[in-house]
Amino acid sequence: MRWRKLGRIFVANEHSDWVHSHGIVPIARPLDQHRYRIYFSPRDRWNRSNVSWLDIDIRRPTEVLALSEEPVLKPGALGFFDDRGAMVSWIVEHGDEERLYYQGWNVGAHVPFHAAIGLAVREKGAPDRPFRKVSDGPLIDRSIHEPVFLANPTVLRDGPGWRMWYQSGQPWREGSGTPLPSYFIRTASSDDGLNWKLPATDALGFAHPGEMAIACFCPVREADGSYNAWFSYRGDDWPYKIGYARSTDGVSWARRDEEAGIHLDRGSWEEPSISYPFVFDTALGRYMLYNAGRYGSAGFGIAVLDQN
Repeated sequence: MRWRKLGRIFVANEHSDWVHSHGIVPIARPLDQHRYRIYFSPRDRWNRSNVSWLDIDIRRPTEVLALSEEPVLKPGALGFFDDRGAMVSWIVEHGDEERLYYQGWNVGAHVPFHAAIGLAVREKGAPDRPFRKVSDGPLIDRSIHEPVFLANPTVLRDGPGWRMWYQSGQPWREGSGTPLPSYFIRTASSDDGLNWKLPATDALGFAHPGEMAIACFCPVREADGSYNAWFSYRGDDWPYKIGYARSTDGVSWARRDEEAGIHLDRGSWEEPSISYPFVFDTALGRYMLYNAGRYGSAGFGIAVLDQN
């Protein structure tokens, strides 16, 4: 497997008050055969995350055709679980609506952040309309089963039901002045995509010395019913890399990070790391969006899977 990089699509450079920096977790949704809308989460002038979008033509994927004039999802009100940010994670169609599963976060007193999973919806076929939060509170929050935090959900239909993969926060650890987070991937099921059955099942755990975090799990269900997935992983002393895993059922995964087929280009715009992959199929082949820099500070680029 080899991903051929096509270049950077976008980096927020004080474009506006709400698209001020970063451009984290890009995900693509088709508008027609070749045009795609990429949703991503920039930070505003006050360092809060929102959900914005831009359009590309997959035939010229590094050319931005349009950029949203307003966020389609904004942070919550003061004191709510998402008052410092609403970050896009996944969009899935259901009936006559689109569901946007997102990560809400706010600032902690003794740890840098708290995170939980929220849900917003809009009418299907109305890509220029904003999403509406189904509630002011989170869809899934800390609980007896998840005492630390939950973040970055990925959601697919699973036969008659639903399946979610998410970052499960593990106990914070003392760092040199700042507590350090740790998280890996768990998977949960649901009958309706709203009420999720916990405790969840461990899906993807640590595999490398010093590894402490796995993020942005992006599963792809193949035609034979098996799954491939790409994700980010890092240690306390080394930055994010992109990993790869396979599964027959979406629950039990075998890591094959050496087969991921994409690596950091030293000395490029990507420094110091690449992360947060999103893989999608088009009429021209399979593509990957990915972030670069420090937690998306350098924006995002695109690569295509070589068939040779």
